[in-house]
Amino acid sequence: MVRDLLEEDGYTVIMTRTDHETISSNIDRANLGNDNNADLMLRIHSDSFKDSKVHGASMLVPGKVGYAVEVVDISRIYGEIILNTLTDEVGMKNRGVITRTDQTGFNWSKVPIMTVELGFLSNPDEDRLLSSSDYQTKLAQALYKGIVKCFDTKDVIHTLE
Repeated sequence: MVRDLLEEDGYTVIMTRTDHETISSNIDRANLGNDNNADLMLRIHSDSFKDSKVHGASMLVPGKVGYAVEVVDISRIYGEIILNTLTDEVGMKNRGVITRTDQTGFNWSKVPIMTVELGFLSNPDEDRLLSSSDYQTKLAQALYKGIVKCFDTKDVIHTLE
């Protein structure tokens, strides 16, 4: 859904996979973004935790390791924009931006990269919501708006660097 919204707006989107049968390593996925000089790479996931009461969305971004050293700052800025837009639009708890240095997909990335966690499958209420096509549409629209904001503010961001 996010791809469709972006493509309708003229963005070029390259998917790492569109089905459950396609298998590629995290390094392969990072290299797909690298090889295409992607302006932004967003991995979309759902979270899980032993405490079923935990809920909300978070954004994972790379730390200063591997190839990602060069894109840490812009990844964080984009991650904050997308997460804040998502949580504001959907009305969900904002669990914040979390730096991770242990993810191969991040460490091999030479382009701005982040992983959004859209909620907790271990939380019965969020699990039900995440299975709802109406809620999925709401999430997709919010992610789309956040991504567009990243590019709308790109010139401002670069003048600050």
